[in-house]
Amino acid sequence: MKNNNLLFLALLICGLFTFQRTQAQCLSSGRYYEKQYTSKNTQNILYGNAIKFDGTAVDLKLNFYEPVEDSVFEYRPLIVFAFGGSFTSGFRISPDIVKLCNEFSQRGYVCASIDYRLGFENGNDSDTNQFKALIRGVQDMKAAVRFFYKDAHTINKYRIDTSKIFIGGVSAGAFIALNYAYGKLDTLSFPAPQFALQALVDLGGTEGNSGNPGYSTKVRGVIDLCGAIADTVWIMPNDPPLCGVHGTNDSLVACEFDSAQAAGTVESRLFGGCDIKKRLSHLNTSSCMYIFEGAGHAPFILPCILNPPCSYYMDTTIWVIRDFLYRQMCFTPLDIAEGKDDIIVNVFPNPSEDNITFSTNYSQALDLTIYGIDGRLLLQKQLESNQTVQISKNELQTGLFFYTLSDKTTSYRKRTGKFVFQ
Repeated sequence: MKNNNLLFLALLICGLFTFQRTQAQCLSSGRYYEKQYTSKNTQNILYGNAIKFDGTAVDLKLNFYEPVEDSVFEYRPLIVFAFGGSFTSGFRISPDIVKLCNEFSQRGYVCASIDYRLGFENGNDSDTNQFKALIRGVQDMKAAVRFFYKDAHTINKYRIDTSKIFIGGVSAGAFIALNYAYGKLDTLSFPAPQFALQALVDLGGTEGNSGNPGYSTKVRGVIDLCGAIADTVWIMPNDPPLCGVHGTNDSLVACEFDSAQAAGTVESRLFGGCDIKKRLSHLNTSSCMYIFEGAGHAPFILPCILNPPCSYYMDTTIWVIRDFLYRQMCFTPLDIAEGKDDIIVNVFPNPSEDNITFSTNYSQALDLTIYGIDGRLLLQKQLESNQTVQISKNELQTGLFFYTLSDKTTSYRKRTGKFVFQ
């Protein structure tokens, strides 16, 4: 027993030192960072139905990308992407979106490329109609996120980790994701235009009726690829973190607010990636914004037949997203401070030579997530209320491991801790 305790102490000290080196060690070859899998996609999955600008109903569909050889993890992180096209055109098979979905499904994520409603009333691109098109897009993206929450709570066909759902898009799709995550009527540095308030009323708010009512729309993070936001003060310290890219010479969606241009039309009063980056610099978040000096709008747009440099922009865009997501997947949960809720967690025997049992007095189901000391996600299981779950050494091998227990319905972390297989 004495030797066992000495081993546990030694491994614990080793683990604590590892936390100081996590940033360097976590960014190594492995799941969520390097491409390890073959991507496959399932097309035309119906996720909702909604009314278009002309009063007609339209089915909303998505294409679903997943790693073929993914059989290790019970739950998988999801990225929901929306294409660009100024809210008048575009497809969920846009080459740039397909590229992003394949890149990240090959790294172990699952991705959804979604439809959303396009078009303006009477073809008029007035401020009101553009704003309505944006809100319809937000409503549709929320329906897509609810679709996966619903699946996770029912048949679990797609095996989504609902605590790790990310949303994003290109150009108009980025507008949708930004307004989805950060739009606030009670946090503004200047009064909201009256047309916007009335449009929200006319459309029934940002939740909308595009499908899957009653399920959560909570997301873990945002991917902003050349989008803009109406007010940077919307981004608050407790909001989901974001990553993005933007070109300084973007003539369609300005990287930086221009007061002279904004004096002309309401639609010009927007803050792009350069402004968002300044806002992020004042917040203690894991967010990031990469600025392409001298680049125009969405310089990574594919295909590259006539514009080979776009492949370099795409490579950088992928790396920016990859590093951001990897930090969310590998670093954030490694907080060994105990949760504040008054729940009892029993982890025994600890250390162990074969099996470790987890049990709690919590009245709801909990998600059990286990990480290695290098920050990599290793195992996910569900701990039902008033039940136990057992982890075998064969599933993890020898070493020090960290765990989190999160409420399955709210994704709120209830407890974190550590254990040893020797």
